[in-house]
Amino acid sequence: MNVDTIADFLAEQRDQAPEELQGLIIQFEDYWERKLWHQLTDALIEFFANPKSEPQRLAFFKVFILKFADKINQLKLVDLGLKAATQCRGTLF
Repeated sequence: MNVDTIADFLAEQRDQAPEELQGLIIQFEDYWERKLWHQLTDALIEFFANPKSEPQRLAFFKVFILKFADKINQLKLVDLGLKAATQCRGTLF
């Protein structure tokens, strides 16, 4: 997946997100483009903490977070992964 595809993914997810979460996704785009991994990780943790993000968590983890997983604090990566995994009940990757 190239950067254009990440931008497309984020735009698609922004359109699907509840209005209160759309601002965070706009921040994701900015942090991604500027390679601000720490700030991006913190914004993702804030996004994942909101119960309204549940339907989008798995997609964010598989498509977006795994693209820069090597730049994330490993404990934060596990936290995000566990929150995304709650959407996997009864499904296989």
